[in-house]
Amino acid sequence: MRKKVLSMALIAALMIVTMFSVAGCGQKSSSGDADKGNGQTSEQLASSGNEKIDQLYKEVANLQGEEALKFFEGLKSKGLNDAEILKFFIDLPLSQANKQIAQIYKDEGFEMYSKSYPKGETYQDFEWTKGSGTKITGPFSKNDLKLAFTDYIPLPEGPVGDANKKYNIGVVFHGFSHPWLINWADSAKWEADKHSNVQLNVQDAEFDNNKWASIMDTFIAQKVDGILVWPMVEAPTGPPVTRALEAGIPVVSVDRTTGSKDITSRITGNFPANGAQAGMYAVWKLAQEGDLNAKAIMLRKPLGSTADAVRTGHFLKVLSYFPGIEILKSYHDTDSREEAFTNAQSALQAFPDVDMFFGTGDHEALAALEAAKMANRLNSRKDGKKIIFLSIDDSKEAVTQVKDGLFEVNTPYTPLIADIGMRVLLNIVSKTGEMPQDVITPNIPMVTQKGDVIFGMQTQTPEQWYEYTFGPALK
Repeated sequence: MRKKVLSMALIAALMIVTMFSVAGCGQKSSSGDADKGNGQTSEQLASSGNEKIDQLYKEVANLQGEEALKFFEGLKSKGLNDAEILKFFIDLPLSQANKQIAQIYKDEGFEMYSKSYPKGETYQDFEWTKGSGTKITGPFSKNDLKLAFTDYIPLPEGPVGDANKKYNIGVVFHGFSHPWLINWADSAKWEADKHSNVQLNVQDAEFDNNKWASIMDTFIAQKVDGILVWPMVEAPTGPPVTRALEAGIPVVSVDRTTGSKDITSRITGNFPANGAQAGMYAVWKLAQEGDLNAKAIMLRKPLGSTADAVRTGHFLKVLSYFPGIEILKSYHDTDSREEAFTNAQSALQAFPDVDMFFGTGDHEALAALEAAKMANRLNSRKDGKKIIFLSIDDSKEAVTQVKDGLFEVNTPYTPLIADIGMRVLLNIVSKTGEMPQDVITPNIPMVTQKGDVIFGMQTQTPEQWYEYTFGPALK
């Protein structure tokens, strides 16, 4: 994959809008040494909207370490089903038990991101069933793919709206060079191609926010009927979206959110479920090993991106109940595997003891695995245990690493959701149907090698999810 390099001006802008990155500011304490009663002390605990779950938050608020673990292990016996267990962890309040993690959470403004990110029920209570979806050949990538959510807000094949009208749709994203993003574009074009009176103009901003804004302004000048967008980061994308809206052009975002609160619609994925499940697995795995103490490196997506902030925040919330977990350092990249590899090498050189790598994208976990192998550090933990790799985003390569036992877990996030965004946009521009501002995609259970039950929730095996993975077939 081609290396993407941000301009110094963009880096400066990102630093302004996203607080600052943690660099191992806390001291490790064992779960046995922490003071009792230093758990969640806020009088206003998070609300899940589920009375049964909210009651459990009151019970877990001041638990930590082994006591918190025991509580998590008993969720099934407390009457929660699999979906409710995941919801419990997604909306879990931050604990003060791990002071370093609580401080990181505060310093990086993760609560703000969590509150602003759309969560809730799917549109018209859509439920995804395993096996559903549509097999396609990616129009751009030529990859064999299976779109999971083609039954979500379906549009019949053929002309939309006025059959005598041509609907001109602009699409701006970053990344024909990126395996996740080109498949994102595949799903958008596949849906548009089903409708004979839809004309699509797909533009790649090549990880340059200034170019992204310029493309938006060109679409506005062309008076397109609607615009579908993938924004890399939030703040710089707000003004261009606002200009389009002021020109009367509806804008729909898919995946990450823009800096505009007035955007017409936004299709959001399961970022909270990704981070929460990575945290669930990390704690469960440490418990299986018999030691809740661990040192972690976080390899993260760009500063200011929704994917990074929401996933990391939800991951840290789960870990915050365990004082023996230390975050050694965070490293950011610009959605580049090459940069992630350099960051992983730096981490391994800087820290002689690393128990786990958490990546907010699978390219970071893959880079960390490669770096650990090259440094002969793969089995460098105490007693020769293997480093734990927590991956998010479900490429064929990453899910295969789970199957082979090199990654412990993958929490899927399919790029094949831009077809939903295209259908929402076409409903809007053709006045076929009214759409809400927020369309939320279903949560997907994590993938583990043996389909383990994690805190009472059934996970998937690599074989069960593999048909929905993205990217080219492995050689």
